[in-house]
Amino acid sequence: MLTGSKTTFKVRQMVPDIKERMLSHSGINARGRDMFGLRCLPGECVLQRAVLVRKKLTAKEGGGWLSGTLFCTHFRVAFVPQDSPKPDDNADPVLLGDHDVALASIEKVVAVGPSRTKLVTASSSLKFTPEELVLYCRDLRVLCFLFDRLTPDTQAVEITYTIAKTYQPLKPGTVLSFQNAALGSVEMKQFLSNRRRDAHMNWFDSLSDWEQELERTGACGWRVSSVNDRFEMSTSLPKLNVVPQKVLDTELKKTFAHFNEGRIPRWCWRHPRGSDLLRMASFQNNIYHEKDDIRNLELILFGGQSLCVVVELGDEMPSPTDIQLAHTRLRALCLGDISTSVSVPDDKWLSTLESTHWLDYTRCCLRKTAEVACLLRGGHLTVVLQEVEDRDMTCVVSSLVQVMCDPHCRTRVGFQGLVQKEWVMAGHRFLSRINYHRDSDKEEAPVFLLFLDCVWQLWVQYPCRFQLTGDFLLALHDSFHLPLFSSFLANCHRERCKRSQNLSQSYTPVNGWSDVLPRGSFPDPSDPRLPPVWDWALQYSSQRREHFTQPVPPPTLPQPLLNGNLNTNPEAHRLSDSAPGSVYLLSRGSFSCSANFLPWRSGGGSGVYRKSHRRGGSSSENLPGLERLLKAWALTELPQGHTTTTAGLQGPLDPYEPLLPLLLGPCIGVWRDCYLRGALHAQAFSHPISPSTQHPVEQLAWEVQQLRDKLTLASSPTNTVPAKTQEPCRTDSNLNQNTNNSTFLFPASRPPGPVVSRTTPPISNLQPRVPPARSRPGHRDSSKHTFLFGHPSSSEARPDQRYFPAPNNNAKLPKSNGPSLDS
Repeated sequence: MLTGSKTTFKVRQMVPDIKERMLSHSGINARGRDMFGLRCLPGECVLQRAVLVRKKLTAKEGGGWLSGTLFCTHFRVAFVPQDSPKPDDNADPVLLGDHDVALASIEKVVAVGPSRTKLVTASSSLKFTPEELVLYCRDLRVLCFLFDRLTPDTQAVEITYTIAKTYQPLKPGTVLSFQNAALGSVEMKQFLSNRRRDAHMNWFDSLSDWEQELERTGACGWRVSSVNDRFEMSTSLPKLNVVPQKVLDTELKKTFAHFNEGRIPRWCWRHPRGSDLLRMASFQNNIYHEKDDIRNLELILFGGQSLCVVVELGDEMPSPTDIQLAHTRLRALCLGDISTSVSVPDDKWLSTLESTHWLDYTRCCLRKTAEVACLLRGGHLTVVLQEVEDRDMTCVVSSLVQVMCDPHCRTRVGFQGLVQKEWVMAGHRFLSRINYHRDSDKEEAPVFLLFLDCVWQLWVQYPCRFQLTGDFLLALHDSFHLPLFSSFLANCHRERCKRSQNLSQSYTPVNGWSDVLPRGSFPDPSDPRLPPVWDWALQYSSQRREHFTQPVPPPTLPQPLLNGNLNTNPEAHRLSDSAPGSVYLLSRGSFSCSANFLPWRSGGGSGVYRKSHRRGGSSSENLPGLERLLKAWALTELPQGHTTTTAGLQGPLDPYEPLLPLLLGPCIGVWRDCYLRGALHAQAFSHPISPSTQHPVEQLAWEVQQLRDKLTLASSPTNTVPAKTQEPCRTDSNLNQNTNNSTFLFPASRPPGPVVSRTTPPISNLQPRVPPARSRPGHRDSSKHTFLFGHPSSSEARPDQRYFPAPNNNAKLPKSNGPSLDS
């Protein structure tokens, strides 16, 4: 054993081969699952352990340090607290404990010595005994472990090098070994085979599931088609798709060739006022069409309605490359790296955050979704989301629309079904976008994480309208980085069926099947069965799962659904100015009505599609009818007897009214519990602080709170405008507001009530323990405000914020100039 003399040595010479160590532990694991106090998974091997280790706790965990034992297995890095209860061998296994991290989630291993830090890799050697071990994770966590002076030097050195040698490096071919380490044992395979799916959520993989959704939303005139049962029509669409009843399967087959990858217009959701939401890919060029094809295309687009609005997402929404670049910059800013001397100064942190454009893209998605939600609320039209491939931003917008408008999608079970319908079954390329194999860097883009961030923004602004919590969103974010779940390890439903070998049981492969499928993609019989991500009992303890939901009072139900339409006698003047069969294009916040948009209408009959079909010239022809549809939401007066309680609950309001987000700078913040949970670890606060010493951030927060109290006392009551005389905020102005002269790390808290001034965020309701507000030096523009932290912790209940527009006969169409890149 090494002594405390800190002798210089090479670690590789003293660490035995890992494979031999795994074999030496196999006999012990066969006799029991308790290894030195660690409850091992079936077949899991302990490679190394270190005693008398302290783990740095996050602020959400209470702060401070926790003493215990650190383990490294061939699947995870586990930390067992000193006073933890003895594990129960009869209980079902849990993949990760509250203090564990999977090896596949680790991105960097940094050893901290008395006077230096070193990035440890499998081929590197240590010339000092580490005093601290810092693990940087792909899910933006930073785990810091401090070795006690009584910890044997050999244990500190060996566990550091063992973790660096066994965590999954960024190279192809490592995902399968990680899956086998976690789920490959005979006992684990048997355990997974006995698992049952959640019977309360909708999986959208059977005919009854889709019919249940049609019945729940009251959608009439639609049916479930199995024309793509063998994936002959489209390899990326699921087997079952919802199409109009008037279109037969024989006629439907002819329409697939008119769209990219055969992704035809498909029904997603119906608003109770009678509007239908569809999504589709762009039209194919140079495809000959006949009159029967035109009839089928028109029926699919309109879906029984007399008006259709196509929302073009390709020109306005960020591209996957933009999202990947923004997320990479955000990671670098939030994580930092103590192994390098490169750091962002405090006075430039917020400007660097703006330059990542992550918040701009979040704001852009919410703005476009709000426009679509207002369109759907008008009633009696179809809104079709169009993207070139219909596999990225259409997933984001269609899901956010349902989160805003449908209370069922704000429950945990409903949200899981929503992700299953609009992402998993709809063919989002999870495997390519996550890039588990590290072999497709050009296609990597965390589009799903951008969607989770948008949902978190809505949850922060309307916490009392969600049953799911921020802990649930955080758990889903972390599970996204683990290559263990069938939900994320495929690009479409066809690949999932191929892995589970369901295709060979249902039919014989058609010609060309082997040419389309990737080589070596058929699973080996020895491969472990991958569970769905929604099996939370397999991933987290019961204590962690208790924080996934919160009680939500039942909303005031609207009138009973009558054929999916609350307004069975719509006002005739709403559609009087629009001819039946009118199609409008919504792009960049403006509407156009051009014959060039629909290829079959541009030529007046048969012919080929024009290459310039995506956007026609802007025109105001036949727009008054559509304008009235949009004004229906903007001109709605508050119902009689409307009240808002302190809990933020409305009285007789329709629960299907969209939760329109606030888009100004003070209202779009950083997901602190996710992006900044490891920020303090990565900066200079890794050593224990004496209990009598106040943390630097707490000290700064106290000073800022003192200044805020003084400002509140100095404010004269005569200068404060009463709430009754303030002008109500308009929803349409919120959608059109693109000039953001403020930068806020977190949105400021707002007092309860339906009327809140947007121009100046209140500062009197902030909690003393909230991290501080810091202003940039030399900042001269008084119209720009900088808040480092601006609202209480997410665990505290916040009032439901809601804005209601006042009647305005001069309201105009909502316009948007696209995302603000200089907010």
